[in-house]
Amino acid sequence: MALESVGRDGESKPDKSFFVYMGEIRNSFKNFVSDIFSVKKENTARLNDLKDDVSSSVGEKQDDRDSKTGIDSVEKESKGLKDKLKEICVRSRKYWDVNKNDLWFVSFWKLQFHGDKSKKIMHNIKSANPSRFNSIMTDPLFRDIDKACTSKRNDTQANQFKKLMEDPKAQQEMDKVVDETIEWYIKDVKSWWVSNDRAILAFWRICNYWSWYAKTIRKNMSANNADFNDYKQVIEWFEKSEKSKWKVSTSQKFKKKYSYFGNKSLEEVIGEYNS
Repeated sequence: MALESVGRDGESKPDKSFFVYMGEIRNSFKNFVSDIFSVKKENTARLNDLKDDVSSSVGEKQDDRDSKTGIDSVEKESKGLKDKLKEICVRSRKYWDVNKNDLWFVSFWKLQFHGDKSKKIMHNIKSANPSRFNSIMTDPLFRDIDKACTSKRNDTQANQFKKLMEDPKAQQEMDKVVDETIEWYIKDVKSWWVSNDRAILAFWRICNYWSWYAKTIRKNMSANNADFNDYKQVIEWFEKSEKSKWKVSTSQKFKKKYSYFGNKSLEEVIGEYNS
């Protein structure tokens, strides 16, 4: 049986067979079903991508939190080390303390500031309040701050400095330089490959006398295969150096017990430190 249709020219033409129509209908249905599953598959893929994006975003945020936690931990450890250094080196000293003849010229406490550090403090204090500085520091020596910081002091000059340091703003300037100095020395000692906090404390105490001296001890320890990350060995090498060069009693450095350390020696305080 053949289906016929009328063409535009009015002539009858044989049309597709019934079975051809059925085949086309079947193929259309298959394509229809395939499209449905294709869309579903595409939507599923998009959904999975969205889940991955969300998971990745959450992971990145977690990484950020972990990273921040790590940074906070490092900052906390660094602060603990700086605070311990202040305890060891500042001890019971006051802002207005003066050593009138500390190795041939004056040093200012809280941190026995010497030379360039003394100059920085004095210049900053004068800049903060020039009129107050000039009204107190009337001794001719202080007309040249740089020279004043590399000279010995008499009682009159020392008393003028003490008066100057009664001002809270002047004390803030000294505190700022204390923090800067401690941070600089920590960085400097770490550059010698000293990583143990207790060893850093020991080396820094030596640096507080002379930086080059501590660095020389570190080099000598390395040359003799000594462990410069062991604070006890650092102290031992310092004692050897003191005895061989200047015959200075080391009991005043690491062994002597102090009331401001709770009747403990500096060596004991370092040994008890736990970062």
